[in-house]
Amino acid sequence: MKLKVLVVIVDKGKTEKILSALIECGANYPHATLGTGTAPTALAEVLGLGDSEKGVVVCTVDEDGAKRAFECLKDKFEFCTKGTGIAFTVPMESVGGPATLCILAGRTEEVPK
Repeated sequence: MKLKVLVVIVDKGKTEKILSALIECGANYPHATLGTGTAPTALAEVLGLGDSEKGVVVCTVDEDGAKRAFECLKDKFEFCTKGTGIAFTVPMESVGGPATLCILAGRTEEVPK
């Protein structure tokens, strides 16, 4: 099973909607936190990050879940439009045991006892 960490950075006011949409798309173990942009103005514009107060959503997805999440972000939140936010995945190469893997994969019924 190959998992990825999905990170989505949006203006603070969109955080809850993004979080809810990702849960509906099957994202696992979702968390949201606040962030403050520190990128220079020119870089922030290139990345499509207008406001400096950000919502950062982090969750785990499998290969298919990543595709569904990106489609959701594109279709529901127009992520192909400049200024709507950024999203990226990072491959998860290893975790600390089978129980952790099951939890992060959203397979809590398979967690070893």
